[in-house]
Amino acid sequence: MNNAGLEWNNVAYSVRQGFWMTSKMLVQNISIRVPGNSVVGLIGPNGAGKTTTIKLAAGLIQPESGNVYINSIPASEARARAAIGLLTEAQYVYPYLKLSEWLTMMAGLSGMKNPQIDQRINELLDQVELKDRANQMMKSLSKGQLQRAGIAQALLHNPDILILDEPMSGLDPYWRYKITQMILDLKVSGKTILFSSHILADVEKLCDEIVLIKSGQVIWSGSLTKMPRRIKGYEVICRAKNAGDLLPILGEVDLQRLSETEWSFTIGADQKQSIMEKIAASPASLESLRPVREEIEEVLFGFSK
Repeated sequence: MNNAGLEWNNVAYSVRQGFWMTSKMLVQNISIRVPGNSVVGLIGPNGAGKTTTIKLAAGLIQPESGNVYINSIPASEARARAAIGLLTEAQYVYPYLKLSEWLTMMAGLSGMKNPQIDQRINELLDQVELKDRANQMMKSLSKGQLQRAGIAQALLHNPDILILDEPMSGLDPYWRYKITQMILDLKVSGKTILFSSHILADVEKLCDEIVLIKSGQVIWSGSLTKMPRRIKGYEVICRAKNAGDLLPILGEVDLQRLSETEWSFTIGADQKQSIMEKIAASPASLESLRPVREEIEEVLFGFSK
């Protein structure tokens, strides 16, 4: 299997708009690499350029400058696009086709042949629990059902690379959990996955790396473990016979009893040294001191300012 994955090299893309057809740059100087057998999350505020970046990766639009590759082959080539499965945020469905007919058409466009098509559709409809909707018109499906159908469509030809634009959109909590597990299973099986999301909990759970885009540019990329997260305070666990041994030295803190002799409380980052000195001079003993870091949302919103 080719492990090259997806790559954007100094890519720019613009559109012309308005009465005077002035040029508006949607993405500029984008350089991203999604290695094979990895999961990368593309995040950023609305209008940041995430969907444009995904369309470039899928070969749906061509860069104004720079290059985009799928498995080291230009994304504009059909043989490169054959390796990907794509879920767009706004799906293009035929309202008067039955779900099974739409999936059959999409499978044919992916190069699949019968009877492989029928077997694969049955497998995937069972996986996304839409088997009982197979003969239902697309226009009558709910948003969540259409989203699940779209995920099944992206997986039809068992692609090496999955590009998913807001895969959790329109899903209830049950199906968010189910699709999360499906993505984790695909990751374990060796798939390469790029997905955009505004749900940061999903990003944290699924991704090896993230790419933050703002105003059409990459602001930050890397592993979540390397994200600079400021220490906001510390969670302290002390051992003491009773709260009276701690309250005189701690002042006004929210003291929580963990066991007969263990107590927990949180302090500000600037209190660390003085609290440690006070505990050392008291009948209590310090059991642990754990840093409380910024949440991912706080870091990303900080980057986005």
